[in-house]
Amino acid sequence: MNEPLQITIDGEHGTQHGWLYTLRIEWGDGASSEHEITMSWVDHEHLVGGAVPPSIIAERAASLAAAHFGQLELPERFDVSSLRRRINNFDYLIKSS
Repeated sequence: MNEPLQITIDGEHGTQHGWLYTLRIEWGDGASSEHEITMSWVDHEHLVGGAVPPSIIAERAASLAAAHFGQLELPERFDVSSLRRRINNFDYLIKSS
């Protein structure tokens, strides 16, 4: 499993319930992949009480997802709420990164 070297958010789009971010992940082997991550206002408020910009939380969440799933298993699209259920200590890891 290759770890991500860099995550770049290419776009931020408002949705009916929060945000959608398009991002590119540069992996340790030189490959790159493109993904979308969504985050609801509710998840953002729960995680950081609005104290950290949503784009920073999206980048942190994408980094945790990339490390958890790895290059071959990271879905093209994922949501912060599903990551919260699938990654142990996700809330703590988001707050402490």
